[in-house]
Amino acid sequence: MSEPLGVSIIVVNYNNERFLAAAIDSALGQDHPLCEVVVVDDCSTDNSRAIIARYGDRTRSVLRETNGHQIAALNSAWPLARYPILIFLDSDDLLLPHAASRITAGWSAGTVKAQFPLVSIDKAGRPIGHVAPKYPSNLNTAMIREALLHSSQSPSSPGSGNAYSRSLLERVDEDDGFDLDNLRDYWMDNILECNAPFYGDIVTIHEPLACYRMHDSNLFLPNTIDHARFVRMSDTFALTLNYFAQRCRKWGIPFDPTAASNLSPWLLDCRLVMTKLAPSNDTSREPISKILYYGLKAYIGDKGPIGVRIVRALWFVSVALSPKRLASWLIALRFRVAQRPRWVVLLFAMLRKSRPPHGWRRVQKTTP
Repeated sequence: MSEPLGVSIIVVNYNNERFLAAAIDSALGQDHPLCEVVVVDDCSTDNSRAIIARYGDRTRSVLRETNGHQIAALNSAWPLARYPILIFLDSDDLLLPHAASRITAGWSAGTVKAQFPLVSIDKAGRPIGHVAPKYPSNLNTAMIREALLHSSQSPSSPGSGNAYSRSLLERVDEDDGFDLDNLRDYWMDNILECNAPFYGDIVTIHEPLACYRMHDSNLFLPNTIDHARFVRMSDTFALTLNYFAQRCRKWGIPFDPTAASNLSPWLLDCRLVMTKLAPSNDTSREPISKILYYGLKAYIGDKGPIGVRIVRALWFVSVALSPKRLASWLIALRFRVAQRPRWVVLLFAMLRKSRPPHGWRRVQKTTP
């Protein structure tokens, strides 16, 4: 019998002392026989390094002397990995015990990325009844490439919901994929989302293998609804869009970033919410009629389940045409996932013709 593939779990940390030990413990607690844990600390100023030191030789550590942000931190750690499969675990998230073994079971010679949903948990590690993303059952690499070229948006998971081949990181590095003016503006999962389907196969696993922790220090503050949150999300999308356009030019692949920006339901949602929540004296607001036109066009052209598309298009129109108070309630219903009513979860499960996301229930035994 062939030896199982090894997995290197790289925990990336900056000033997350209250969650760091739980993340490291979840990485060390994998049931896969070939795993290693590398902890990279991006020059934390809290008690993180004392926590890392407690693990001794159970982990390897990279202690950076200057803060370079996430991609710089990961780029200083992944070349040290011993195994061909890499998981980048954010230090406020958790891996489920069978994550590495499940990933390696579906890995093949041509795989460059595996992606999977995450269970949302609160700051105490308690599941809140939300699992995301919801992947189409027939999703494959060709569909992901097509989606990126259509709208610069593909079905993908945030940081801890991915595993990558070491060869992918090496090829992106050799191909100047990390050669950016300011790495601080970018996130590793966005960079590799743009690259992965053009270097090999992507495997989509439909069961959750990690937990995404929602707390008051999250970058995009998923429990808040304010103008600044959606400005940040829109700016991040715009940077990723421009990065992908640069990559396509390098590869000689036709791509129209302007058209893509007007065909992305996610970006148009952000643009609409930014406009509705903006102060009344904000002269930079886009005309609602313009956003509504492109939004309806994007939802009509989207390839998701028809029922989901109809409901989201109705939500989009309702937000666009409602007064600010009602629009704010509708925005919270969509984006404040921790307070989302159960009937919303059941509705979308029915529209996707799937069972409600109850997989989080069995996670309760494995989270602190």
